[in-house]
Amino acid sequence: MPQPAWQGQNAVIEILFICTGNICRSPMAESLFQSKLARDYPHLDFVHSLSAGTSAVEGNPATSTSVQAMDLWGRDMSGHRASVLTSRKLREADLVLAMAREHLLTIERIEPAALRKSTTLKHLSLRAEEVLERLGDDPVLDEEDARARLGQVLEVLRASAAPGAYLVDMQSQASDIIDPIGSSLRVYIGVADDLDASLQGALRALFGRPL
Repeated sequence: MPQPAWQGQNAVIEILFICTGNICRSPMAESLFQSKLARDYPHLDFVHSLSAGTSAVEGNPATSTSVQAMDLWGRDMSGHRASVLTSRKLREADLVLAMAREHLLTIERIEPAALRKSTTLKHLSLRAEEVLERLGDDPVLDEEDARARLGQVLEVLRASAAPGAYLVDMQSQASDIIDPIGSSLRVYIGVADDLDASLQGALRALFGRPL
């Protein structure tokens, strides 16, 4: 899949998805996010996304099974190439959505300040109803609204965490998207289903109801 022209540049609002190798979970999440954003929030063209891996080999292609799984969602991931997570990517992102709790440990090691804007995708989705109860579901209309809403969402997550703690329940496996590497297409489809549902909740939390 060709990389968007803006990728690597300073985006207005940038969301970073991370996993381990950047060859299945995080690029699948990024691709599904872009699809849902374009379909449900087409006016938010200032929201950009990218993905990276904590142990990625730069330039590796997506696994063939993840490409097959994304084909079922009408997404072409055949052109994806892995990118290594760096401190710069973490500094430039406005929100970091990890696929599992272990990735937050890497964030803490390479860019500790980024933990204040990092959680797991699944955890954000699980907290979506609470966020909507506190902030409402009025749709975000512009960049100023979106940035304010993002700050408010992070504050909701921080409010239930101890000072300086992770913005996720580190004891709960429910915070994680399982790693399908080496598994069957059926497992990859299950992961894609989990990502799809998690993104639905996360998007509502971040941007309110679709217009």
